[in-house]
Amino acid sequence: MDPLKPKPLPRIVELDALRALAALNLMLFHFTHVYSVKYGYSSPLGFEFPYGKYGVQLFFMLSGVVNALTILRKRDAKGFLASRCLRILPCYYIVIGLNLFLLACWPLTMNPTWTWPQLLANLTVMPNLFGYECLEPVMWTLQVEVLFYGILLTLFVRGWLERPLRAVGVGLAICWFGCWGIDAMLITPGYEGWHQGLNVVRQLFLLDYFPLFAVGILLHEIWRRDQAREAAGVACPRADAWMQGNLGLLLGIIASLVVFHAIDRHGHNPAVSVGLAFLLGMSLYRRVPILRWRPLVFVSSISYMLYLLHNNLGSVFIGWLNQTVELEPVVCFAVALPATIVLSTAAAYGLERPLTAALRKRFVQPKSQAAIGPLSAVTTEGVRR
Repeated sequence: MDPLKPKPLPRIVELDALRALAALNLMLFHFTHVYSVKYGYSSPLGFEFPYGKYGVQLFFMLSGVVNALTILRKRDAKGFLASRCLRILPCYYIVIGLNLFLLACWPLTMNPTWTWPQLLANLTVMPNLFGYECLEPVMWTLQVEVLFYGILLTLFVRGWLERPLRAVGVGLAICWFGCWGIDAMLITPGYEGWHQGLNVVRQLFLLDYFPLFAVGILLHEIWRRDQAREAAGVACPRADAWMQGNLGLLLGIIASLVVFHAIDRHGHNPAVSVGLAFLLGMSLYRRVPILRWRPLVFVSSISYMLYLLHNNLGSVFIGWLNQTVELEPVVCFAVALPATIVLSTAAAYGLERPLTAALRKRFVQPKSQAAIGPLSAVTTEGVRR
């Protein structure tokens, strides 16, 4: 084996399963709570699952872990960015086309209004920065993810990702004071003309969400140190010694969660945030065997298409079943859930995977692919795989 080539690491199946859980969480949220509020079943569904925000929270933490892992493994900033673009953009544009078709054909269950400027803004992957809504509402997280890639690449190129604690600390301070300052200006008379620009700054620098990515980056750093120690043949230290050796990083994770909840505008429960961070850490160390359950791993393999397709497509399908076929709401929900998974599976295996493989073969250099190894499968594009 070439000593300069990174040694392949076994796939961390638990991380795949977490991505599947996050995607399923969002499906339940959109098919129950969001559909009931936005469109309305013909009669009460009888139950709701209003916890979609925690699926997004888990996605962003998970993205911090796996993208830090991938770029440090890859050691190629251009290759990392190219692989991410090739992974995200083709399917993103295909789903935009599908949504235009849905908006044209089934206006009774979806908002049929869109404009050419809105479409052009969506083609940039960052419509919110230009003041437009996403054609597919769930795609707002792709904007956040792409902007995070920019931050991650900056940390990597500057060498700060090797010892990320100080950089994360600076980022948390910017988030804290930036959000506090912007919130103060938004309610201060005389700054009305600044509101749009302030919101752009808030989005561009990920002031609301960087702390979640920071949790993942620091968890990865702890894991990376342990992997290096294991590769060097150094015995694992006792729990107290391990805690002492990683105290700064552990405090950084706590600080990230504190800052996130200090600036949070969506009412996340701090106890859930701590639980998700702990679950992610345990999964990184392969200490949650239940997450190796095959159905979860399978759902993770289609999670990108499931994420992109489920919301509007599922809403149209539920609306058709409920309003045209006149099925009971609970039956519509029970049919739409597996049907959307089946359609996403067909799209993933019939379109996404062949397209991604062809584009990688055409545009990504073989040496870059070899550097990533099997870890190229451990990604989150909003949930993204």
